Amino acid sequence: MSQQDAFAEAVFFFEGEDISVEMHYQEFEALLNQAAKLEDFAASQARGAYVVVGTGLAVRGMVTFMLRIDENGHADPGFSVPLRHLVRHAGPGPDIGCGAIRLATRAQCSVSWHAMNLWEPEGDGEANPIRVVQRAVWRNRLGLKLSKTDAGAEAPFLLPGVDDAANGALLEPPQSGEAGPKPAGKRLPAKALAQADDKIDQAFGEEGRISLTQLIQQHNNSVDSLTRKYRLDLEQQQQIYLDQIRGCRDEIQRLKALLRHEQNRNRRLQQLLRGEVGQ
Repeated sequence: MSQQDAFAEAVFFFEGEDISVEMHYQEFEALLNQAAKLEDFAASQARGAYVVVGTGLAVRGMVTFMLRIDENGHADPGFSVPLRHLVRHAGPGPDIGCGAIRLATRAQCSVSWHAMNLWEPEGDGEANPIRVVQRAVWRNRLGLKLSKTDAGAEAPFLLPGVDDAANGALLEPPQSGEAGPKPAGKRLPAKALAQADDKIDQAFGEEGRISLTQLIQQHNNSVDSLTRKYRLDLEQQQQIYLDQIRGCRDEIQRLKALLRHEQNRNRRLQQLLRGEVGQ
């Protein structure tokens, strides 16, 4: 298989055990760019699946990811999961009818700090989310059309700087029990292999630094937001308690005044009974 092989990309969102939203990858990019909304998942964590589809509408790779959606239906602008990178470096997944796929999940993620933004597809038999996705792809409600990449284009599984023979090995789905890609039919020149390694390391490093920075920023923003929220709640609660204390003090003063009034009244009545008044 070479760079001329056909593929398509799609994104599916689950609601419960079923898929409720299907979109082309370009639509997903529009969602991340705030040009589209996902109102059905407003104010929630949406479970998504990025899918690479190959010949025969067979799922070839999948990344199961989480995406925060705000109350207005907008996607989290800080979403930084490198879906194409993860599927390109994914480990072997199950065979769902067309050979073992490449799969990146919370339990199997090539970049450890992104695992927290993934979810684990669990379920038996046909209820397994991976099989649910494959059935949705076969229905092809999106009208997926497998397109061939140009000579210089990069398919989701292809690695830059590596020739067709090596990329062909990566594009072939790993067989069950394999730990990685199949070996190429011919040995790569040392220079080409070194260039490929440099580019992979450079891309991985850049993604790692960017993702780690964004992760730290998201964490700090979350801490600041929670701090402001709890400080405001505390101030409101303190104000309520102060108002209650003031109310109690006013009531005590009123009762003391009534008590003094009753004491004076009782004293005058006793004086009247003793005949002391007017003497």
